[in-house]
Amino acid sequence: MRLSDIDVVAPTTLEDALSVLHEKSGKMKPIAGGTDAIIQLKDGLLQTTELLDISSLGGLRYILREGLRVRIGALSTYSDIIDSSVLNNSCPMLVDASRRIGVIQLQNRATIGGNLANGSPAGDTIPPLYVLAATITVQNYTGTRSIPIEKFFLDYRTIDLKPDELITEISFEAVEKPCGATFLKLGLREAHFISVANLAIWARWAPDGNSFSDVRVAMGAVAPVVVRARKCEDFLRNRILEDAVVWEAGQIASSESSPITDVRASADYRRAVIPSLLYKAVHRLTESRRMWEMP
Repeated sequence: MRLSDIDVVAPTTLEDALSVLHEKSGKMKPIAGGTDAIIQLKDGLLQTTELLDISSLGGLRYILREGLRVRIGALSTYSDIIDSSVLNNSCPMLVDASRRIGVIQLQNRATIGGNLANGSPAGDTIPPLYVLAATITVQNYTGTRSIPIEKFFLDYRTIDLKPDELITEISFEAVEKPCGATFLKLGLREAHFISVANLAIWARWAPDGNSFSDVRVAMGAVAPVVVRARKCEDFLRNRILEDAVVWEAGQIASSESSPITDVRASADYRRAVIPSLLYKAVHRLTESRRMWEMP
């Protein structure tokens, strides 16, 4: 199939877009930035002759904070996220993850909603959203649904999104003291790479400043979907964060992964790097907390 054989519809309002999806009964594929979909079309991984270009739906491009809640429109680009004062103040982890995705031309086009819709476990914004306990809002012609992010991803590139639905918003609670969060990514070169493995951590510091009263750990590119390392989390809670404790927690997290071997890395390598990623992430949180205490 040639790209010239594809028909493209470009509505200017959300209502029109949802109406078209409803009428087409799932035969039309929505695209936003198109950075993944166009490649998939060329490679034959996506089979369709009809595209719904939603890139002009300006009502889905916003980043707001309302009280403790941060709301991101699904068509917000990575550049929007990187430049957002709301996110730089409320969740710099997500800004850092977005900055690590591709070159600036891609950051200017690719959207956070598209990253979710692509369903790849290597998507760099997804582990941060897991540990933030984000909610995904989707909408069709008749109404909206709110889905916890962990229930949104069902299997490899399989998501809880009906053929007539669009992702419209991502929301989560801002990261404020005594909480902290960070993201780490490992790839084959220093820039513009797809993750071999990545990891995000959110933690609430205990009053003693030496342990986490609560913690969430999510790992990407090491299973068919992003993994919450719940056994690791249980092990870390309320333990003094000595090196041996953190390293053992990393070994537990590694045991919760189920990676594959592909062109970027072997399954054994992916398992082996998880403890190091967790160790570095906890060290970053510790350093950040020390910065809070500086006069």
